[in-house]
Amino acid sequence: MTGKAPGRVARWLLPAVIALPFAVAVVVDVVRVIRRPPAVDRALLELSALRFEPADPVFDMRPRTAGVDEPWERPGFSLSSGWGQAVVDGRWTAGVPAALRFDLDYGGQRVLLVEARADRRARDPVLLAASMNGVDCGRSELSRRLKVCRYALPEGAATPGPNQLELRLVDARTGEDARGRTALMRRFAVAGDGPASFDELVTPPPLVIDRERGTVLIRRAGRFVAPFSTPRSGSVLSGRLRFRNPGDEAWCRVIVARRYAAPDRFDVVSERTLRAAQSHTVKIRQELRDREEPVALIVDVSPAAAEGGVALEDLKVEVGPKR
Repeated sequence: MTGKAPGRVARWLLPAVIALPFAVAVVVDVVRVIRRPPAVDRALLELSALRFEPADPVFDMRPRTAGVDEPWERPGFSLSSGWGQAVVDGRWTAGVPAALRFDLDYGGQRVLLVEARADRRARDPVLLAASMNGVDCGRSELSRRLKVCRYALPEGAATPGPNQLELRLVDARTGEDARGRTALMRRFAVAGDGPASFDELVTPPPLVIDRERGTVLIRRAGRFVAPFSTPRSGSVLSGRLRFRNPGDEAWCRVIVARRYAAPDRFDVVSERTLRAAQSHTVKIRQELRDREEPVALIVDVSPAAAEGGVALEDLKVEVGPKR
């Protein structure tokens, strides 16, 4: 009998060693579940870093003020080539041309605004030429003080997705590149119509956020994005959308989508177009199936709806929704 014991031990020892990591993993998962605090309903604004992408965006080239937190992300851009020193009032050009890239959710804008000034090293007049995605947009004279240069964008020059803007300094007398000259760029914008101005595009702020009440007031045409993750499978995103004094053609598009690694990539779960002519207040309700799934609430606001404002109210993620 004693001679057979080592053989018996060998037979069960190998399976036990193989099963041990799986048993440990199960124990760890059980401990995590026991120690995990119970999921509770959460206000969506507590879970989300908000973004607003206006239909007529302003791109500010001045550095962000240290210690100042904005309640939503402002439109971004990236410098390509031809740029020099960054200063409090913006950024200097350093080459011909100076190029930058930016994304648009809405294409078709017909106006480009550039707030800039020429360097003060020479009194000779200099022009600022602009082109969008290789399409010539014209020239505007720069002064030694900040001014707004206005360009008419040809149809199709501004497109949804990536865009490239090139700014070139031109000698007003010869029409050739003004080599050795520089300009300070403060901000630029694209807009849908001719009378647009920087003051109109930045005032009032596009969003009014009340995190305690879970409400957002949208006052500009564009796209509101609230990314978050579901705390539990079967959770429900809920809330209300309310048109405030809407125009006749006011509408909003409400989208719930799964998010991917890239910030602009979504897989639409549900999509509804809401029209103020049918109802001024509409409930939002969408079941979220997978735990910890990256999700986003997206609301597109039309110009007619933005005129009176669109309120998103009582936005929350319910983890134990009533059926």
